[in-house]
Amino acid sequence: MRPTPKRTTAKPRPKPRATTRAPSTDPRYSTCTEARRHGLGPYRRGIDPEYTWYEDRDHDGMVCES
Repeated sequence: MRPTPKRTTAKPRPKPRATTRAPSTDPRYSTCTEARRHGLGPYRRGIDPEYTWYEDRDHDGMVCES
């Protein structure tokens, strides 16, 4: 009589989590309003590194616009 092989069930791998990095904040001003008050902005995606510090709510590629 042959021994019955043990059934092994592989544990399902967890699905990879979406890696959405929260933008780091401006070390000088916490809001666009403060940045504009100091004469800064608007910041453009792909041009100004400051763009990543703020949320582009209307997805137009600019933040801190008037």
